[in-house]
Amino acid sequence: MKTQKLLIILFGLVLGGEASAKDSYLGIERIVAVGDLHGDYEQYITVLRNNGLVDEQSDWQGGETHFVQLGDVVDRGPGSLKIIRHLMRLEKQAKRAGGAVHVLIGNHEVMNIQADLRYVHPGEYSALVTSKSEMRQNNFLNKVYASRLSLDPTLEEREQSAIAALKVEFPLGYVEHRKLWEPGQEIARWVAKHNTIVKINDSLFLHAGLNPHEELLKLSTINKRVKKELSRRAVPSSLTNKNAGPLWYRGLAKNPRQVELEPLINMLAFYNVRRIVIAHTPTPGLVLSRFDGRVVMIDVGMSKAYGGAMANLLIEGDAMMALHRGQRIALPSNGDFKAYLEAVARLESGNMGLLKYVESRLQGDSLVN
Repeated sequence: MKTQKLLIILFGLVLGGEASAKDSYLGIERIVAVGDLHGDYEQYITVLRNNGLVDEQSDWQGGETHFVQLGDVVDRGPGSLKIIRHLMRLEKQAKRAGGAVHVLIGNHEVMNIQADLRYVHPGEYSALVTSKSEMRQNNFLNKVYASRLSLDPTLEEREQSAIAALKVEFPLGYVEHRKLWEPGQEIARWVAKHNTIVKINDSLFLHAGLNPHEELLKLSTINKRVKKELSRRAVPSSLTNKNAGPLWYRGLAKNPRQVELEPLINMLAFYNVRRIVIAHTPTPGLVLSRFDGRVVMIDVGMSKAYGGAMANLLIEGDAMMALHRGQRIALPSNGDFKAYLEAVARLESGNMGLLKYVESRLQGDSLVN
């Protein structure tokens, strides 16, 4: 009886081990944090190599480093699944070396699981096409057509054009994509086992931002609720729905000091951290901090779909740096941004949009954000 009970417990841990993933880590000497990748495999591998995390074979060589990817691996670019497959491999390699890979959940991962596919790149579908894809597509389209015909009998009069339109709406590879991303399927399960938010040393990391104006929940509560929701066909809650939840909230990136600062200070005290690191809202192409270093924004638009900027956050001990095109630049918090902006501008002499932003900041009344 005891043996049977133990087997049941172990079986449950295998199925539900996601829920027991750690929410916080202390004593980590080196942290590399990267924002939205949006399907750009080449940029992803480049930023890993710039930070010394992988070798020429793209295998882990980061030792005990903690690599944090802040979600939105998918959409807008063709290499999402290729990145995911590599992250799966890297997670295991880093763990064996004493390090860690934290792949946090972004709103675009949730959108794919919830079948909101408006930003899926055509290359994502074509990468999944096999010799059986046409047969699968036809079977699927026949079911969709029959369902729509039952609602609109006049569709039969324009059957050929209707089927042609369905082939555009559901291209080759669509069926295979859904077989990976529907709740309970391989990629959806992989996403759902990850955290939404993680605390490492004195920093919080998550995709979009916590709303400091709402009830503050324990990290474990946030992570368990999102995992549970993504593991089944659930109606989106406030945690995964737009605007207010940690996968969508933009207030920390956009709201003025008079709106966010005091609630933010209280929120950081609640979680006993110095800062919160976010992505989701693109910067002009560089790592930025707000509210005297309490918020660090690292979605620099790394994917070529957003311009292909190459920068990430690097924390070594108490030192906060931007690794910009492989060059370390100290990230200011309580001080003047002049030296930082000038250093970035020298590395980005051809990026007119970024240079225009830097010029406007340098000419502004204050360089303290």
